[in-house]
Amino acid sequence: MRLINRLSMDEVALWKEKFKITHSLVAPDGLASIRGLAYCMQETAVNHSDATKLGYEDLIQENKAWVLTRQMIKLYEIPRLNQKITVETWANNTTETMAIRDFNILNKDNEIIGISRTSWMIIDLKARRPVRLPSKVLENIPLIPGKLTEHLELDKIPFSDQKPEKDITFKVVYSDLDLNHHVNNINYLKWVLDDFDYEFRNKFRVYSVEINYLGEALYGNTLVRDTMPISNTEFLTKIINKDTQKPILLSKTKWIAKE
Repeated sequence: MRLINRLSMDEVALWKEKFKITHSLVAPDGLASIRGLAYCMQETAVNHSDATKLGYEDLIQENKAWVLTRQMIKLYEIPRLNQKITVETWANNTTETMAIRDFNILNKDNEIIGISRTSWMIIDLKARRPVRLPSKVLENIPLIPGKLTEHLELDKIPFSDQKPEKDITFKVVYSDLDLNHHVNNINYLKWVLDDFDYEFRNKFRVYSVEINYLGEALYGNTLVRDTMPISNTEFLTKIINKDTQKPILLSKTKWIAKE
């Protein structure tokens, strides 16, 4: 276990974790699944937050927790089974209500094969509402602005009222939940990609995915998911809470042909 309580701000500004792409992290084509790579990034972020004393155990004492609000992932190359990667993460910026966290995914030769930008806010778990970032949070997050090799914009994804050709209705089950008792962001990503069929996935792989997380999904909620094409390789996906008819997620994906 890392002696994180002895680390200085400089030592935790850039956080790195190494992973091996195991069988549980790959898709049927032998490439790392996007869900698997998102898991690696999430674990790296969790460990980094713990190192800065701003992790789950630190915030839960005040009934608060970090939640992801927007995310963009761009993958230049996808690692294969048994390959080793390094995920590095750092805080790009903070405001009174939001923290921006960036990621690099590197191959064994230390080449960047993927990048990501995420935005996070803190919610009060009793009120289920966002709160301003406490001063102890703002003072204890070391920032590294401008490190990403390519600028990623966390844009607002437009909502479409267009009637889909088909939609999928499903319920939130216990295994979808995390420690905050709502659906984990990785499961949202899985749901988005599950809307693309076997034949399409055999020909194309994800190049980029953008997600706006608009609301919580809780145990027993009935959700409706549908995906609409922008072009042959770009799609918009929305997930709506059937009971409230409000969107809880909007996503935009871009795909490229497999080599």
